[in-house]
Amino acid sequence: MDLHAAEMRIAALRKEIDRHRVAYHVSDRPEISDEAYDALYTELETLEREYPDLVTPESPTQRVGAEPLVAFEKVRHEVAQWSFDDIFDFEELRAWDVKVKKLLARQGVPTEEENDLEYCCELKIDGLKMILTYREGLLVQGATRGDGSVGENVTQNLRTIRSIPLRLTRPVDAIVVGEVWLAGDELQRINQERLAAGEPAFANPRNAAAGSIRQLDPKVVAGRKLDAFVYDIDRIDASDERNRTETQSKELELLRELGFKVNAEFRRCTDIREVEAYYQEWAKRRHELPYGLDGIVIKVESRRFQEVLGYTGKAPRFGVAYKFPAEQATTVVENITVQVGRTGVLTPVAHLRPVRIAGSTVSRATLHNTDEIERLDVRIGDTVILQKAGDIIPEVVAVLPALRSGNEQPYVFPIMCPICRSPVSRREDQDKHGRTEASVAVYCTNPACFAVERERIIHAVGRKGFDIVGLGEKIIEQLMNEGLISDLADIFDLSAGDLEPLERFADRKAEKLVQSIRNARSIALEKFLFALGILHVGEETAHLIAEHVGSEYRSAESSIGEVKEVTEWLGRKTEEEWAALPGIGAKSAESLRAWFIDVKHQEMLSRMQEQGITLVLPEAGTDERILEGKTFVLTGELPSFTRDEAKDMIRKRGGSVSSSVSRKTNYVVAGENPGSKYDKARELGVTVVDESGFKALIGER
Repeated sequence: MDLHAAEMRIAALRKEIDRHRVAYHVSDRPEISDEAYDALYTELETLEREYPDLVTPESPTQRVGAEPLVAFEKVRHEVAQWSFDDIFDFEELRAWDVKVKKLLARQGVPTEEENDLEYCCELKIDGLKMILTYREGLLVQGATRGDGSVGENVTQNLRTIRSIPLRLTRPVDAIVVGEVWLAGDELQRINQERLAAGEPAFANPRNAAAGSIRQLDPKVVAGRKLDAFVYDIDRIDASDERNRTETQSKELELLRELGFKVNAEFRRCTDIREVEAYYQEWAKRRHELPYGLDGIVIKVESRRFQEVLGYTGKAPRFGVAYKFPAEQATTVVENITVQVGRTGVLTPVAHLRPVRIAGSTVSRATLHNTDEIERLDVRIGDTVILQKAGDIIPEVVAVLPALRSGNEQPYVFPIMCPICRSPVSRREDQDKHGRTEASVAVYCTNPACFAVERERIIHAVGRKGFDIVGLGEKIIEQLMNEGLISDLADIFDLSAGDLEPLERFADRKAEKLVQSIRNARSIALEKFLFALGILHVGEETAHLIAEHVGSEYRSAESSIGEVKEVTEWLGRKTEEEWAALPGIGAKSAESLRAWFIDVKHQEMLSRMQEQGITLVLPEAGTDERILEGKTFVLTGELPSFTRDEAKDMIRKRGGSVSSSVSRKTNYVVAGENPGSKYDKARELGVTVVDESGFKALIGER
């Protein structure tokens, strides 16, 4: 980026950041998430470091906070309020640790003391900062942070929060700092009331806490179950020996002794590896808590060292905020292409300037369909907000048009398949009332499209289907290009001699792949049905069909079925008979009937039988159907089971597994690092169980 381009980008970023600062801090009507705001701010900081001559006094990076709302009395803080600098990974933590030790050494701290540096780690509550002033032990003022120098007098509102003491345990003069927060279930209740009254819902607990504290009527605040933790002493009478503390941990204990609610999860750490362990622990456990977390705060444990280190113009040198991986970030769309899936759907994909989000570097994101591109008005060259939660595919959720330079290019959706050059079109679907409507998806009209067949085969040989080890996407494409395979059945006719002359098949790799194919010839019926890639027949529907086969088709003598015999039996079912099966919807029934009577599919199934594929049929029934009628959703990693093992345990006991959380969900099983499904469950009041709770439900120990 040359100097002129940097100057233009910096000017646009400053304008956009300031607009969102006012919306968030002054008007209390945020338009983007904290993570997206932080990403814009970080980009500006980076550019200003690269071009220091472009830094100006009015830049957002040269100030802290925002002006207070005019609806409240303005109060000047007796002690300036600071914000911690942020770090995002262990390398940055290590660098900060080194810097702190160097600063201490420069101030004459003995080497042995500096090397034995300890830290106090605290949870970083995602709430609203408050400053409480006490005179002779009585609460006389409560204020918001504001711009760090001037805040808003919200004393009457803070007095309604029962965890904030109106009188301390001792008649001391003190100024303390804490965080007001709102529990997730209380947010749900408040939002239901707001929606019923025609008011917009709060986006998250932090916004709800801020909106509540800024209510002019204390009675409204009292009706909301706000809570607060206090974590810092700005000023206290040090002439009283009882008020002197040598460490940060002791200061927290003193606050508790004075009658404040202190978060009990703080920890004293002897080095940064223990700090990292604390961070990783809470990164996994953050969703267990009733309040929101966006990271941890690390402070030098020694109060003497804190005083030696002091402050920069913007932040304390003795502490830092270690933020959890953002689930939203901003980046630039460098290109838009389309991918052709196994059903022929053309999916637009944004190619992005690589950005770190939710713990990984992302360079692509789905744009879903042409309607979504039009709705977002996303263009090549746009700065966009990217969202990723847990194992969900990254997606573009908003465009920041104020950052456009004029060189952005609108994307024109192709009228021909980019692979086979066949025309593309929208299909007509029927809604639940039988009305015909155009599909939002655009399809390749060629059923034999190379890309469609490739994706079908990739789907079929994956872990949830035939699970053929060594047969990845590049190998499948190579075999198709060489004319060795054209559909799923062709795979089982491959020999080592077919593979050995090809690139990537040196040494014994050909024989290993052929052996893996042989091992896959015996397959559970539910996996086989999933592998066929029938439209509207996913993993759960495949299990329902297999269970039906187990109860009505198989004989008691044999658990093995022949491909043609079983599929011909299924092919004789009418659309009405399919729809009559529990859990099979109208679209699935129509698709199943059409698939099994298709001549091309029948020919492929005949070849699969000739190649020795056998189907392992489920048992005819079980008396242990203790989960009959219960729907489960799985999220996160279970220490003792794989995701598939847990699903099998549920199904064998009569339960069903869904991929999304709704009010009809009975249980969400949450392992380590749960994703957005966990948050959705809490929002809807769905029961959440951990692994031990899951074991109890299924009768395991």
